[in-house]
Amino acid sequence: MRSVILAIDEGTTNVKALLLNKQGDVIGKGTASLSIRFPAVGVVEQDPFEIIEKMKASIALALDSVAENVTIEAVAISNQRESVVLWERSTGKPLTQVMSWQCRRSESLCDTLRQDQEFSRYVQESTGLVLDPMFPATKVSMALQQIPDGHARAEKGEICVGTINTWMIWNITQNVFVTDASNAARTQLYNIAQQVWDEGILARLGIASETLPEVVSSAQIVGRTKAFGALPSGVPIASQIGDSHAALFGHGGYNAGVVKATYGTGSSVMAAMPNLPSIRHEISTTIAWQDTRLFYGLEGNITHTGSAIDWTRRMLGVESIEAMCQLAGQADPHHSVFFVPALSGLGAPYWDLEATGIFCGLKSATERADIARSAFESVLFQVADVFNVISDELPEKIEYLCVDGGPTQNDWLMQAQADLLGVTIRRGDVAEVSAVGAGLLAGLAIGWWQTKDELARLENKFTLFPPRDTKHEYWQDRYQLWSLAVKKARLAF
Repeated sequence: MRSVILAIDEGTTNVKALLLNKQGDVIGKGTASLSIRFPAVGVVEQDPFEIIEKMKASIALALDSVAENVTIEAVAISNQRESVVLWERSTGKPLTQVMSWQCRRSESLCDTLRQDQEFSRYVQESTGLVLDPMFPATKVSMALQQIPDGHARAEKGEICVGTINTWMIWNITQNVFVTDASNAARTQLYNIAQQVWDEGILARLGIASETLPEVVSSAQIVGRTKAFGALPSGVPIASQIGDSHAALFGHGGYNAGVVKATYGTGSSVMAAMPNLPSIRHEISTTIAWQDTRLFYGLEGNITHTGSAIDWTRRMLGVESIEAMCQLAGQADPHHSVFFVPALSGLGAPYWDLEATGIFCGLKSATERADIARSAFESVLFQVADVFNVISDELPEKIEYLCVDGGPTQNDWLMQAQADLLGVTIRRGDVAEVSAVGAGLLAGLAIGWWQTKDELARLENKFTLFPPRDTKHEYWQDRYQLWSLAVKKARLAF
């Protein structure tokens, strides 16, 4: 029987399970899709029990995908970040739905808190994060007010608050209540310098510390499984880490000069640093992961990239993403249209909730193809916005921008990104890099590998997109025009 690590990547739209061997190869995989609900304007939810059932389904599919029997040596977890759920400690029964990272229900509370500039500044200095409804803190505060006797029950320790990794581990082990440093850092409740839950923020938001999990290393055995579908009892849970952080680790982001970009519904550009970097308004300072030491991270979260392409596709009445790509390929490369997809404000590096989405540069000669291409170009320019801020902060030259996510399979998009940035794009051949990153951390925790140098020696296959000097000026000129379009999108109506 072959030994494997079971790496579970719970994302916004699906749960993936991978079987990873000691050579770092994926030998089996399974995927189960998740539903998302939009019960009211600005409210985005998921069913916490559905996540658990789809975990079981993906694990079973992964095990069925290999012809031979395998021994699962450890479980690794990567998860969608910022989404949060509250449940009853005694029964494990959810008291809320999963409040998605996309959910804006606490926008009014954030607006009120931002008026207190001293507190707003304190939150960013403590957590590295700008006050925004994306992060769990304000949503948890509102949820406790809405639960009958919520605050009193929370102070008694009767209520658990957890991001999705915590909910997953609670259900797999049936009682372990922990989170890792990377996920704690995304709650906007964790002091990333002191590495403790921040008492000042908890007090202001009315969140009792008794509701919060113990914070542990990202690579650490925290408990063992109970029987969980096809997953047997007694398997150690050896890693947990936010998906964007896991992707950075999977790309080898513990080495200097590596920056990662995950392209999906939204996008994340991230780099790891061994020391706490300066706090900047434009991008988040966070904890990348903790294994034998703590690595901090610089990150910019972009709200609409893949979703901007899909939104434009629907507006144009195009049936599929493939057809959208074909349509965009028919555009005049020198078209005048620029799309700023501020469909729910702008994220990094602007953090402007008042910005509105616009197409500008429309002319009588504008074709549908030009509009389609402008949607793809908006992804390139938004990533460049964040990449440029991060590159200014890093002490070393950036060797590669390592990429993952569905849109990265578009070769034109990746080559254009390289040409715009003047940096080589490195796309791994394994799409599920978040799961792989979590699996590598688990392997370190159980002794499969002793050092990161051993991880670096594992065979990795990837495709390179070197920048073309002949195209750099063209893309830089278009980027300057895009920047003008962003200024228009930020004008108050």
